[in-house]
Amino acid sequence: MKKIIASVFAAALLLMGTEAFAQLVPGAGYLFSAEKGKNDKTSEKEEYKLNGFYAGASYNIPLVAGLGIAPGLYADMLFYNGEATNVYAQAVSTSVSQRYTELAINLPVNLNYRFELGDNAALWAFAGPVFQCGIVARSTYNGRIDIGPIHINEGDAYNHYDPEDGDTNRFNIYMGGGLGFQLGDLLLTVGYDHNLLNIDRTQGWKTNRNQIKVGINFAF
Repeated sequence: MKKIIASVFAAALLLMGTEAFAQLVPGAGYLFSAEKGKNDKTSEKEEYKLNGFYAGASYNIPLVAGLGIAPGLYADMLFYNGEATNVYAQAVSTSVSQRYTELAINLPVNLNYRFELGDNAALWAFAGPVFQCGIVARSTYNGRIDIGPIHINEGDAYNHYDPEDGDTNRFNIYMGGGLGFQLGDLLLTVGYDHNLLNIDRTQGWKTNRNQIKVGINFAF
């Protein structure tokens, strides 16, 4: 995956040097993530719904007519505070709540097309891959819980990215797309991402994540 990321951004940098009207587009917004997992051997299931936000910027490089390419760099944070729904976790108590925090860096590379609606208005359509690297994924529980052979006491923090005991892959790739409406320098966007890799490291489990993003951007 590192080779793919390097190749995409090398091409973007070459284009960046030849385009005089490229735009820096910073933005931020709300992020909703739905995560679903299933054990292929036992048919057990798990589901999480996380809320958070994202912020960062992209660099839109016009190519021809209304077509452009926009590499970007964004950080997102997601939170979950509720029942520990991962059914493969055997809890000592009958009900265990979980507080989960996640921080990740995202590198989207979107192709986009701009439809002019007038002097100060335009409609955008965009799509492309998003390369993600997780920085922090941590949970605390209000009771003792066992995740496979891992024993977590009440109040202890569990690192989901731990090289030995973690249950989540740090790297992920999404395929995303969306629409935007621009009025002057203000750009409102709605996007959807579907992950392409299994983010679960637990044997027998496959977990996927879909995301919806609603943001405000400024096209300088």
